Amino acid sequence: MADVPGRRILGILVAVFFLLSAAHSAGTRSNDGIRGFLPSRVEAERALEQKLRSIPDAARAESNLRRLTSEPHMAGTEASHRVAEWLLEQYRSFGFDAEIVSYSVWLAEPSEVKLELVAPEKKTLASPEQAFPQDKDTYDKHVAAAFNAYSPSADVTAPVVYVNYGMQDDYRELESLGVSVEGKIALARYGHGYRGIKTKIAEEHKAAGLIIYSDPGDDGYAAGDTFPNGPWRPMSGIQRGSVLYTQIYPGDPLTPGVGATPEAKRIAPADAASLSHIPTMPINAQDAAVILGNTGGAHVPRAWQGGLPLTYHVGPGAAKAHMKLAMNYQQRTIYDVIAKLRGEDDNAWVILGNHHDAWVFGAVDPNSGTATMLETARALGELARSGWKPRRTIVMCEWDGEEPGLIGSTEWVEQNRAELQAKAVAYINIDVGVAGPNFEASATPSLKELVRDATRDVADPSGTGSVFETWREHSSRPAQESGAARTRAKAEAPGDVPLGALGSGSDFCPFLDFAGIASMEVGFSGDYGVYHSLYDDFYWMKHFGDPAFTYHAALARIVGTLALRLDEADFLAFDYTAYALEISRAAGETVTRAEQEGLASTSVKEISSAAAQLAASAGRASQALQGISGAPVNVAKEEEINRELARVEQSLLAPEGLLGRPWYKHTIYAPGSYGGYEAEIFPGVHEALDWNDAGALRREADSLAAALRRAAARLDEIARLASAYK
Repeated sequence: MADVPGRRILGILVAVFFLLSAAHSAGTRSNDGIRGFLPSRVEAERALEQKLRSIPDAARAESNLRRLTSEPHMAGTEASHRVAEWLLEQYRSFGFDAEIVSYSVWLAEPSEVKLELVAPEKKTLASPEQAFPQDKDTYDKHVAAAFNAYSPSADVTAPVVYVNYGMQDDYRELESLGVSVEGKIALARYGHGYRGIKTKIAEEHKAAGLIIYSDPGDDGYAAGDTFPNGPWRPMSGIQRGSVLYTQIYPGDPLTPGVGATPEAKRIAPADAASLSHIPTMPINAQDAAVILGNTGGAHVPRAWQGGLPLTYHVGPGAAKAHMKLAMNYQQRTIYDVIAKLRGEDDNAWVILGNHHDAWVFGAVDPNSGTATMLETARALGELARSGWKPRRTIVMCEWDGEEPGLIGSTEWVEQNRAELQAKAVAYINIDVGVAGPNFEASATPSLKELVRDATRDVADPSGTGSVFETWREHSSRPAQESGAARTRAKAEAPGDVPLGALGSGSDFCPFLDFAGIASMEVGFSGDYGVYHSLYDDFYWMKHFGDPAFTYHAALARIVGTLALRLDEADFLAFDYTAYALEISRAAGETVTRAEQEGLASTSVKEISSAAAQLAASAGRASQALQGISGAPVNVAKEEEINRELARVEQSLLAPEGLLGRPWYKHTIYAPGSYGGYEAEIFPGVHEALDWNDAGALRREADSLAAALRRAAARLDEIARLASAYK
């Protein structure tokens, strides 16, 4: 295989997959079966799921959301603690064994946020968001000044340069125009990448500071009616958010790789690679218009023209700004809620998670997910009260500190990594639970078909069929990116609905990228222009997002179905042949790229050989598992096989991590160093190709090939165990 040209390698790998496709995944669903379940257990599972799906209630979800959005509850505040205490009470009332797990983390709150235009005229900016009589919450006096978490304090006065979205290609365009941001304040608009990437790139180009604003051409009046008359961002709306360099490592910046317990060893802030060294602040479109109206300099390239009613210029020109930030950094406490519904096998955990902290009220992000989690937990609790006992333990987690940088989930995973790798079956994440009527999901490839199956069995609130059917219909249309949009992958096969790859941006990241636990994220999207603003509140949800709360109830049914199928399965329904196909495609494309760039070493070509080995092993394991269907039940052997099935994902971790960012250990998927939330496949290899670094490429290719062979060996062990099942 190593000497075959890249395009031919791809063809061979795909052919290997299709030759093995008859031996699909463990427990492939038949017309009347359920993936992962022996035929004798399907009827009982269907009855259990029907009972669960009858319980979630839209009115209860609405009541949950009203309570959760009753006050601003930013991470590190006592209000966030109050939310955690209320969630603890709810889970205990549902019959869960629940506790609060706290961490001490490095967080700031703003004590002064100041921005003014000082030339060619003087004008005070950093204006607050407008209050509207229709929505009493917009008058709340407890709303903190809008800021970017993990910006340093600073007092800077400098000319302004407009940098479009502030991504790498934009700076290349500036260089072609002869414009530098060194010593200047960069002005970027939100979109096309994580804000922390914008800060990192501005810092690398020696900018004195960065201002980020929401352009109405992206999520304001150009998209539709603005709040309070529509779902899109008004001119005064501000997108808060973190600029922590989570692409290097997420979580508490002073305790990388270990849980931020009070006794944890901490590094100095000056040594924290995830912290920015230049100030960053968010502003609204009306303030940005004042700056852009005075910027001067060359007219921008056409693609850089936003939606404000003025001609955009690059600068530097007459516009000079003064930004002053005073950030009060200290150790602050965050509060995770961990609730367990104990199963017959407490050594196997199905984990669900959502974060409860919000930038302000957080009706969509995250508390539509929190309200849904509560209805899911109530449904599972009612099943338990009726006599059902989970086969495996169900763990429901409400994270704190997600918004500053995935902190609560990361610290918990770092603290409990060994136990999680021994016990975790999979992780289900909900973040933006409901922002409209369009179902979307991302998952590791082994879980994608499980998500599709669950949506086939849940009715869509529109009344047009199942969630799967409406999902397939809307996914065939061009997607419109909202403020919280995640990158979505193309459909894997004709007729399939698309599930994206998991990159970063939410709490699945430490589970997948650090601990190697198969993960998924699910939710309903829509026209959502008030992301991370004051206006993401109960009024917005009641008028625009999900007025009847029927999509909250539908999501609880989907999440509950997914939890039951992972919890009750005879053989965990991981589809490793599908995973192998995605890897095989990527392997062929990677070798082709390396050949085109003159870097196709033996190490690179070995990726294809290892991918073919993985595909063959996945096929053998699938065939062996399907052969069990008529055998007598042997619980001990089932548990042994399931432990191995759950650990295949861990085989894909590189113990040493990716080059330059060792916290990220997954060799198949990780967020790109300059891509923000977007997942990159074979991240180490592709970044080495981007750098044109033959030595780094050899290291990362060897690491990837070794991971694929480890996964193949584990699948071969599964095939052996399944073949010996009696």
